[in-house]
Amino acid sequence: MAAKTRNDVLRVNLDPALGDLALAEARDALASGDWGPAREVLAETRKGFEGPQWDRRSHRVRVLAEAVANSSWVERWQVLEPVNPDAALLRAQVETVRALRASLAGGAGYRETADEALDLCTHAAEMAPEDPTPWVVMLTLARAADRGRRSGHDEFWNRWQKMRALDAFNRDGQHEALMYLFGAWCGSHQEMYDFAYWLAGEAPAGSPLAALPLVAHAEVYRTANVGVARQRQSSPQAHWSRDLVTADIDRVMHSWLGSAIEPHAQADLDRNYLLHAMVYSGLVDSDETRALFDAIGSHAMRVPWTYTGDPESSFLYWRDRAFHADSPRR
Repeated sequence: MAAKTRNDVLRVNLDPALGDLALAEARDALASGDWGPAREVLAETRKGFEGPQWDRRSHRVRVLAEAVANSSWVERWQVLEPVNPDAALLRAQVETVRALRASLAGGAGYRETADEALDLCTHAAEMAPEDPTPWVVMLTLARAADRGRRSGHDEFWNRWQKMRALDAFNRDGQHEALMYLFGAWCGSHQEMYDFAYWLAGEAPAGSPLAALPLVAHAEVYRTANVGVARQRQSSPQAHWSRDLVTADIDRVMHSWLGSAIEPHAQADLDRNYLLHAMVYSGLVDSDETRALFDAIGSHAMRVPWTYTGDPESSFLYWRDRAFHADSPRR
C-alpha cells in the first residue's frame, strides 16, 4: 500500500474493465468463443444475492460488446440460448456498437444496422421488463440514428423516460443522454449544459451524476480544438480555471466524494474527469488531488486525458507533479 500512496506505481492501466477481474476474464474468454463466463458475470448483475446491480450490468455489457463486436460469438450464444435475457441484451449492445461505429465512419447502411439494433433492444427489454439496461442501450443507439439532427427528438426522450422510470439516476443512462445532447451528435452546448446542471442538481447527495457538468466542460474544450494543431490549441489551464468550472469542481468534491457511498462500477471514470479538471484548474498541489490519485491508482482513462495530450504520459506527468511539488512546470 505504501507504494501506491507514495506515487511509486509507474504503470498506467487503460483497461476499460476498471479493475473488474471477473469481467476482464469473461471478455477474454468470449473473444475466444467461450461465453460461459460472460453468462455468469451478466447473470450476477441481474439476480445477485444483494439484488440487481444495474450500474455494474451496464458497465459489463458495454465492455463485453466493445471487445467482440467484430466477431459472431454473441450471435451464436443467442441462437443456443434464445430465452436468456443476458444473451439478448449483449446481442443488442453488440449491434448498437456496430451501428455507432458505422455512423462515425460515415459508411452507407448504418441506419439499417441501427434499425436492426433497435429491434434487438426492444426484444431485450421485453424479456426483462424490470431492467433499465436495454433502455440505456437504446439511448446509445439514438446517437447513431439521429446524428446531425437538431430537432425531432421525441423518440429519444421517450426512451429516456422509460429508462428513468426504472432507475431514475442510472449513471450510464444519464451519461448517454448527455452525450446525445453534445453538439457533435444531436444537440448543442446550451442543451448539454442545461441537462447536466439540471440533473446534477436533482440527483441525491453521493450520486456520481454530480460530475455531469465536468463532462460538459471537457466536451466544450474538445470541440473547440477539433482539427487544430496541438501547438495552436487553446490553453486547458485557461479553460478549467474559469470561475464556473472551479465552482463545479468544488461542488463535485462535496456532493459526491464528500458522501460515504459504495463506489459504483465506473467510479474511476468519474474520478478521472474530476482529477483532470483539478490539475488543469491549478489544484495539482493539494491533499484532495493526491487523495484522488491514490483512489484511482493506475486506472487512468483515455477520456478526458486524450483531450489535452497523450493520456498515459499526461496522467503520469500530473501524478508526479502532485506527489513532487518541486518538479519543473511544463
